Amino acid sequence: MSARRDRLRVVLRVRQIQEERRQADLARASATAAEAAGLSTAARRRYEECSDRTPANDPASFVGARTLAVARAAHVAQAATQHALAVGESDRARALLTEAMTRTQGLERLVQRAEVVRLRERLAADQRAAEESAYASRGRAGARA
Repeated sequence: MSARRDRLRVVLRVRQIQEERRQADLARASATAAEAAGLSTAARRRYEECSDRTPANDPASFVGARTLAVARAAHVAQAATQHALAVGESDRARALLTEAMTRTQGLERLVQRAEVVRLRERLAADQRAAEESAYASRGRAGARA
């Protein structure tokens, strides 16, 4: 039973390490998603600020302003896409962490069950030893009488 328990503990430690790595992955993904949300919001704000300006009077200024507005709109779209991807990666990392936690919890219960069995075996052995000792001492007491 000891070798099995040791193997269970080793596997449990490996699972705990995997769970810790998944937690780190989720933390990184959440930080990336938060950063992408900030960049997306900033890009949208810059676009809105520039779109509120009055149009230029001369054609060259108008074309330049229009080109800049299109570029800013593309930047807003790209930032929103990056944010959506980061949120998706965060959701994926969360799902992987949940899976790792589930696997670890199941193994923890198995290790606890093995420890309970080991404790019961030890208690039963102690009980047998106590009964044998009591029987032996009764036998000696009966022989003296």
